[in-house]
Amino acid sequence: MVLACLRLTRHLPLLLALIFGLGPERTLAQVRVVVASEPWSRVIYSDHDGVPRGPLVDLIEDMNQVQKHFRFEILIVPRMRLDSRFMDKTADVYPLRTTAWTAPKLGLLATRTLLTSGDVYIARRDNPNGGRAVFKDLPRRSIAGVRGYHYRLFDNNPDEAYITSRFKAQLLTSNESVLKFVQAGHADVGIVPEAIMAMSMADPALREQLIVGDVYDSKVELSNLVRRDGPISVAEMNEIVEALVKNGAVGKLKSRLNLKPVP
Repeated sequence: MVLACLRLTRHLPLLLALIFGLGPERTLAQVRVVVASEPWSRVIYSDHDGVPRGPLVDLIEDMNQVQKHFRFEILIVPRMRLDSRFMDKTADVYPLRTTAWTAPKLGLLATRTLLTSGDVYIARRDNPNGGRAVFKDLPRRSIAGVRGYHYRLFDNNPDEAYITSRFKAQLLTSNESVLKFVQAGHADVGIVPEAIMAMSMADPALREQLIVGDVYDSKVELSNLVRRDGPISVAEMNEIVEALVKNGAVGKLKSRLNLKPVP
């Protein structure tokens, strides 16, 4: 009798799952979801010990706190290796991005918008082209951007051979590299995400050194992109985003990035 009771107790979670129509993964284990991103300056990065840090990392941790079904794990990889992660299904969610910047072959689907942002042009204040005049006739300037990114200035074509054959372009490994490249005077103009530039310009020394153009290279709606055949659906991610909006986590992210809320 005691042995029978022990067996029943051991299988109780599965029995409850069958009674209430829940899959065993909902009762016995969380569903693992890999959230993958390239380093994005101060927004998401790895510290000296390799631990993910930044406002976007905090938002992903909030995604774990507002529900219990999914366990979101953070993976930070170089931009040029990111696409292959989604292609071989070792990454499931691309956070705070737009399908306008990703290849259709990746099969990424957009959730509801978290915030609007875009890429801006930056230059040294003391550039040899005459201050803000550097932002005129941009195709003639030497431009620094990130390898593999889609820029309107470069016809939204990320192919490096195409870009370098038509523009005086230097393609680097990260937005932070672009910022430093322009600071050092190695390019007339850099293209940097608005969120990164807003955070960087909080530094008075940098604000004194750099200027930002009046127009965007592009402006887009950013959301969490979900792999089409991945472990979490767009509808399920939207429920999580809605919870993050309600508990103030999205508003906190916008504040930390110095961005205005979506109208």
